[in-house]
Amino acid sequence: MNRQEKVYTPLGLYVHVPFCATQCDYCAFYKEPPFRQNLEHYLRALLLEIQTIHDERTFDTIYFGGGTPGILPPKAIDQIAKILHSKMHKIPLEWTVEIAPNTVSIEKLQHWKAAGINRISMGIQSFNEAILHTLGRKQTSQQIFHAYELVRSVGFTNVGIDLIFSAPGQTSKQLLDDLSTAIALNPEHISTYCLTYEDDTILKNKLGNGSDENRDHDFYGMICEFLETNGYGQYEISNFCKGNYASAHNRNTWLMYEWIGVGPSASSQYHGLRYTNIASLNRWATGIENNAPERTDVIKLTKKTLAIDEIIFGLRMNKGVDMEKNIFRQEVAYLVDDLQTQGLLAKEKQHIRLTPQGRLLCDAIAKEFFNALE
Repeated sequence: MNRQEKVYTPLGLYVHVPFCATQCDYCAFYKEPPFRQNLEHYLRALLLEIQTIHDERTFDTIYFGGGTPGILPPKAIDQIAKILHSKMHKIPLEWTVEIAPNTVSIEKLQHWKAAGINRISMGIQSFNEAILHTLGRKQTSQQIFHAYELVRSVGFTNVGIDLIFSAPGQTSKQLLDDLSTAIALNPEHISTYCLTYEDDTILKNKLGNGSDENRDHDFYGMICEFLETNGYGQYEISNFCKGNYASAHNRNTWLMYEWIGVGPSASSQYHGLRYTNIASLNRWATGIENNAPERTDVIKLTKKTLAIDEIIFGLRMNKGVDMEKNIFRQEVAYLVDDLQTQGLLAKEKQHIRLTPQGRLLCDAIAKEFFNALE
């Protein structure tokens, strides 16, 4: 069988950029200050790590996440792009970079575009200055609008924005104001995430667990109705888009395809293993430089693991899961029937999906499936 005759499964690349100039009060992700020495050490090791990738497939999708990838200087953008192009047979279908409004410049955007990036994901979180302050976001609404204008002026035609809802003290009017402002910008994609109070974050240390499940559900219902009414179709629990602008990288991850993660704390699902790079810039870089990468949470993927994940992650998507070939189809039949009776799940032959009411309880339902199969 020659190369053209082979069937290739999608392959993604995730590049983790761990630098943040400031710490958001709600964030529990691994991060480092963008000191020059840190940036230089990171770049040297990252280029080495990318160089070690050997796969005859090209990358279908590339995603620069963080941290704050937009903090990278133009020279670093060019160097990373150069080595990535040497590894690819063609330009990826989708190449995304996450940016924060207060790190945007016309020069950086031009370098990202020249590198081949065709999708921008902007972390806005809220347009309300008081809410931004509560979240510890070091940006203003004026910076948000200016950054968005710059992104469009450079020629990006696939732009997504992220919003957070259920911030402390947020009212339904403030939420609707955020949504109205968001659609006025006319992005192709909108993600909405319910604020969670993670351990070891400034927000939880200050307020404790401020979650209100009833408010979260009410706000989520408002979001779904508002965005659907205004032309943004929901395709996943937290994600809405116009037309065919669903995130290909995230979708491939939810479908349990393969991806390679590079950078400290980046996770991979590749060649039968799932693992995470060590969440330490120095230890990660030392391991890469010595050809002995340090990894944590290494799991050998089995048919059982993938079948469970196919259900749990598949139910996050509106189209649901085709259980026809899932090895646990019979084991979860009773649970499917029970959830269907409760109006939380719809079933058509062997295809299952959550109802709008079921999406409100997605995490709890996923836990039920997990417990049933473990």
